[in-house]
Amino acid sequence: MDDVTTTGLALSSLARTLGASATAILPASRLPIDERFARMCGTPTPCPSYGLAPGCPPHAMQPEAFRRLVQDYQWVLVFKIDAPVSDLLGEQRLEIARRIHRIAAALEHAALNRGLKKAKGMAAGSCKELFCDREQRCAVLAASRPCRHPDLARPSISAVGVDFSALTAMLHWPFGKLTPDPAETDSAMGLMAGLVLLSVS
Repeated sequence: MDDVTTTGLALSSLARTLGASATAILPASRLPIDERFARMCGTPTPCPSYGLAPGCPPHAMQPEAFRRLVQDYQWVLVFKIDAPVSDLLGEQRLEIARRIHRIAAALEHAALNRGLKKAKGMAAGSCKELFCDREQRCAVLAASRPCRHPDLARPSISAVGVDFSALTAMLHWPFGKLTPDPAETDSAMGLMAGLVLLSVS
């Protein structure tokens, strides 16, 4: 078993200790990336966080550049938090997203401490609304200053084109879809995910 796989297993255990519902390790080459998902952040109706954070479009790495970056990695550790769809549509969404960012940041830090110097964590959601919602502007974008929360905030997985639906289908992680029937939505289970890219070189 190589160093990345051994570390990946240790990181999987850490992720679950930190609150992840499940984890999976797959070859980085299998990570589905599609430009459509990055474009959806801005059109046809822009996301409320569009343009407000360095990890969100149009400031985030372009999907094609991200696809090239992923070629430098051997593995990707994916983790999720299961939650009722009603929570993901309500006030609980932000706290769940903050937990996703915290786990991604902690896993990245742990991987770096184990000698995987290129480890890179990513998470669902915009760091601006999660950690700097009371700030008028992002310090990085507004004044080229350091991030106010470098130990927590991580780039958005959607911003770089990760196909969330394809990824969860690949991992056999079902989740409830929004329906016109509120009763069905209220009873459905959804999920939010993050990932860490891992490489020995």
